[in-house]
Amino acid sequence: MIINVDVNLSFETKGMVWDMTFVPINKLKAGMVLDRDIYLFNSITSKIIMLRCGQILTQAYIEKLHEFDILGAYIHTDQEKERIKITTHVRQPVKRELRLEALTNIHQVYDMFNQVAQKINVSSINQTMNISKKLVNSLKCNVEAKISIANLKLYDDYTYNHSLGVSILSIAIGLELGLKTQDLYDLGLCALLHDIGKMAVPISIIAKPSKLTEEEFNIVKQHPAKGAEFFLKHHLANNTICAGVLTHHEKYDGTGYPSGLSGDDIPLFGRIISVADVYDALTSIRPYRKPSTPAEAIEYIMGSSGVAFDLAIVRAFLNKVAPYPIGSCVKLSNGEIAIIVKQNDYNPSRPIIRLFNKPDVLLDLCMQRDVQNIVIENICDVTTAES
Repeated sequence: MIINVDVNLSFETKGMVWDMTFVPINKLKAGMVLDRDIYLFNSITSKIIMLRCGQILTQAYIEKLHEFDILGAYIHTDQEKERIKITTHVRQPVKRELRLEALTNIHQVYDMFNQVAQKINVSSINQTMNISKKLVNSLKCNVEAKISIANLKLYDDYTYNHSLGVSILSIAIGLELGLKTQDLYDLGLCALLHDIGKMAVPISIIAKPSKLTEEEFNIVKQHPAKGAEFFLKHHLANNTICAGVLTHHEKYDGTGYPSGLSGDDIPLFGRIISVADVYDALTSIRPYRKPSTPAEAIEYIMGSSGVAFDLAIVRAFLNKVAPYPIGSCVKLSNGEIAIIVKQNDYNPSRPIIRLFNKPDVLLDLCMQRDVQNIVIENICDVTTAES
């Protein structure tokens, strides 16, 4: 079962209703009201089970969301009540319906590869290319929008969700780099298919809840070549796409696999997908570890610039990603609660914030010297400010 959650919730505190847009899963409370439908989507049967807009959350519903490892939900404010208002409108660059369509297509194509790789044909790849084109066009129409990982983590199946997330992030990076439209289409397709070779890896290895042995890791390391070789053999993708699939685990300093390429010898698609792949993987729940926070993942990527990753691509990535969704409530290292109101392009882990208890005060964590020692500890619920 694959879950898609795109919801808003409403609550009031201290006589103020906040235009919050994100509440982490461990802070959801019974009595909050859904503003959008919650979809449970099975891509095999195409059946959809949902909680309707206006449904009041119960503890049982919240526990079910926990079971599916949902990171959090968006909330809705009561527009009729008098309040101190913090406006935090977030545009989702890729709509829910397109994400569902993309996920269904990825699932079908990967399953075709898994079935002795006999069913994938030009028609199947063309359908996936059409998905890539839709993703590119959607992101081009929202070129100023930042990508929030909270908006990508909408499904519980890692393989297919990961491929979709990596494609959206890769296209966003490509847009920032100024790639031509056809190159963006190819990049999106390459990212959607980059991990298809993993379907040839035994599930016992993929889902192993502990560290892989050297032998098991060597099997995993074969997946880029298996995917690229298949597409080349059956003439299903051009050389640029195949090269991207083959090299998405190469590292800028030459320590990656399968060929130990370094620097600009790594094809551009491989260098782009490498950054997107690591960010999405680090922020995902895996059998053997808990997910990193978006800020922790960004810090890792920034620290690996020029080593694992191309610095120019990291810079483009930083301009397009938002570790903390605008409107989310965060706890600061000094104990105060704040609201995210704007992203800082060059250091997304240090955004512009508004203090909860002093709504007229805006702080730029990146630029103001008096707050440069303050860091964001975690996303929290606005009710934390009352405790």
